[in-house]
Amino acid sequence: MKAEIITIGDEILIGQTIDSNSAWIGEELSKIGIEVNRITSIKDEPSEIVNASEEAFERVDLVLMTGGLGPTLDDKTKRTLTDHFEDELEMNRDILERIESWFKAKGLPVLEVNRQQAMLPSKAKILQNLKGSAAGMWFERDEKVLISMPGVPYEMKHILEHSGLDEIKSHFKTLPVYHKTVLTTGMGESLIADRIEDWEHELRSSGLALAYLPSPGLVKIRISAKGSNFSEIKMKVDQKANELKDMLADIYFGENKDKLEIMVGDLLREKGKNIATAESCTGGYIAHLLTSVPGSS
Repeated sequence: MKAEIITIGDEILIGQTIDSNSAWIGEELSKIGIEVNRITSIKDEPSEIVNASEEAFERVDLVLMTGGLGPTLDDKTKRTLTDHFEDELEMNRDILERIESWFKAKGLPVLEVNRQQAMLPSKAKILQNLKGSAAGMWFERDEKVLISMPGVPYEMKHILEHSGLDEIKSHFKTLPVYHKTVLTTGMGESLIADRIEDWEHELRSSGLALAYLPSPGLVKIRISAKGSNFSEIKMKVDQKANELKDMLADIYFGENKDKLEIMVGDLLREKGKNIATAESCTGGYIAHLLTSVPGSS
């Protein structure tokens, strides 16, 4: 099962806003066994929205779109998608009532542009947004699905966490997937790959996947498996992760989302030691990392 992500907005294209939405969506989709095939960023123009949607549907059955759903005139996504899916906008009374209550609770006036946010496609499935005024919309055609959501990260996340991901899981049959990431420091990617070459060949031949994710000072090694039996694939991945930890014991420091500064602090606490830094070119960054951990003082 594959999906694609489309982000809309000039602010992304000119670098004014970093596209954090795609990273979060990709991670959440991978947890339910859906692979992201492509991420595309486009202008909020009707022709771009239509073309990007149709091109994505040629490759995948699920498209997630963020952006272009605000109350201002430069947001054209809702009208464009409604026309493209041969639908009409109508006033959704439930959404209107929620929008009016939301603004009144904050002591703010309800403007006509806010009420227009409740004008929604009549045939689409509406995904509630309890964090803002722009609802999510679920469009279907020929068993393919496009989900349109606002670009504000906390609103998009709420829509998917509140209902979107459950709707996706119930609509599409996906295989469970399980990842475990082994974290290393002090050795480069090529040297690690050379050290575990034989083991890696054996792992891949057993149907598991391996990915190297290098960054300055760190190399993350992710082991993944997909299958109908979650307990079985978890056991296989955990076993291989333990083997990898033993093979890289001299450079291994944690797994998944562990951070080096946390592990260093744990070791210092365990051994009853203190640490001090005297920094110049780093501008105090090492001290910053160490003290960013709650309880470090």
